[in-house]
Amino acid sequence: MRVAGVAITAVLAAAVWAFPVTALAAGSYQVSACNFAPEGTNNSWVWSNTDTAQPSHYAEHASCPYQPGASGGKADQEGGLSTTDALGLANGAEPGTSAGWSFSAPAGTTITGITYERYIGHSLDPDNYWSPALRADGTILPGETCLDTVENGENCSVGAPGTVDGPATITGLAAHELSLGIRCQAPTGQECITGATQHAVWAAMYGATVTLSDTTPPTLSAPTGALWGPGEAGGFHKGPESIKVSAQDVGGGVATILLSADGHPVASYAAACNFTLAQPCPSSTGPQTLSLPTTQLSDGKHTLELAAIDAAGNPSSTATTQITVENTPPPPPLALAATPTQAGGSTFTLTWSDPPGQIAPITGALYEVCPARGQGTCTAPSSAPPAGPANLTLPGPGEWSIALWLTNAAGNTNRANAAYATVAVPTTIPTAHESKPSKTPVPPRIYLTATVRGQVLAVHVTGPPNGKVRVNVTGTIGRNTILFARKTAALNHGRLSVTFRLGRRTAAHALLRVRASLNGTMVARTLRPNRHSSTP
Repeated sequence: MRVAGVAITAVLAAAVWAFPVTALAAGSYQVSACNFAPEGTNNSWVWSNTDTAQPSHYAEHASCPYQPGASGGKADQEGGLSTTDALGLANGAEPGTSAGWSFSAPAGTTITGITYERYIGHSLDPDNYWSPALRADGTILPGETCLDTVENGENCSVGAPGTVDGPATITGLAAHELSLGIRCQAPTGQECITGATQHAVWAAMYGATVTLSDTTPPTLSAPTGALWGPGEAGGFHKGPESIKVSAQDVGGGVATILLSADGHPVASYAAACNFTLAQPCPSSTGPQTLSLPTTQLSDGKHTLELAAIDAAGNPSSTATTQITVENTPPPPPLALAATPTQAGGSTFTLTWSDPPGQIAPITGALYEVCPARGQGTCTAPSSAPPAGPANLTLPGPGEWSIALWLTNAAGNTNRANAAYATVAVPTTIPTAHESKPSKTPVPPRIYLTATVRGQVLAVHVTGPPNGKVRVNVTGTIGRNTILFARKTAALNHGRLSVTFRLGRRTAAHALLRVRASLNGTMVARTLRPNRHSSTP
């Protein structure tokens, strides 16, 4: 499973506490104690004594981490996690009694190996009644006893202080308990003699790393929260969102909960694990919240995956869902135009096209009207339907700049993504009750709007039902004229639209002057660099 790799790496990294370690098989973890654990701690081996009648026959010692001393001396016998006979007793230990340190595997796990340093031995024990040994489920492991026929017994060490050999490793186990201790195996009616001033028997563990097999994966609860739902922004996901989830495990416990998007980790929960404990991680995480700023993802569809990983690196079944992210407001509308509903009037109709290829559908538009010269107050934004048209009445005579921007289904909108159109209202606005026309001929009146989108200048002229209009365009940068263009076209039902292709430098930096003339009547507009509005 893709999501497991990162978390497994983190879990196994924690096992470097156990020095030295063996290569871990899949579904395994290690627990360290004493010299092999951080700060020499022991949180996994427990001392016990079966001599309930005379428990004082056995002595417990816990000196972790062990401080090196002379080999074979009393300090070595009582160093680390050790058990000895009690000194100076009048009588000995009863047959069948024992004491020592033991490690128990948690439910759902099995002990498969151990790396260790230990020192066991006995002396003044001519009948070999004392049995110091390392046992698995109560059975002495091969080579892990110290018995012979020598009257004074012997010392058996593995990696003990003062010796040249290093730690030993036993593999291939299938046990539920390990123990290192001493046992009295004298026949009925006899006893195991304890020492007077020197210990007759001892078993000391200086350091241990136990390897456990845990093949049962954790389980994951059903995720909840906005991130795992259908999308609270009109069916889309945007901004910071989160999920709530918990995990459970039988064995080493839950180490990590990992959230991935399209196979890449984006958020995680790491449990407080301690690999000096037989169960290093908690069996249940309880509800945990994982948060994701969706701005880290591109707009569009994404697949989310959730998985829990236990202390042995086993991944749970993966929970998946698909979401659609939309954090971006719509781009500017296309081909914005303002057409007067009456020649010389103050009422205009706005038309435009919505940009194609949107993830979230365009659901509306907003527009405002500002003085074209930049002096005065803008109107409050008004709403318009998607793709228009919109009818508006300008505040009064003069030249006005109209800005229009879009809103999508996710609620994203941005005034900076507006398109602009510039229009003019004459000082005298005709009404339905005008006086009789003057006998003096009145020159035809024409109206001009001009907008720039990218490298295209669009010019719209309205006027009499017919006649030919000449449109001139000049572009200057400083005192240099870099563009002069002219087009002549006939009004069609009182309207005319012509376009001019601009160079990149002209579109970005030139001051554009647009003039339209008809039968001696001329109107002009000026478009400033880097702006889509114009001034006379």
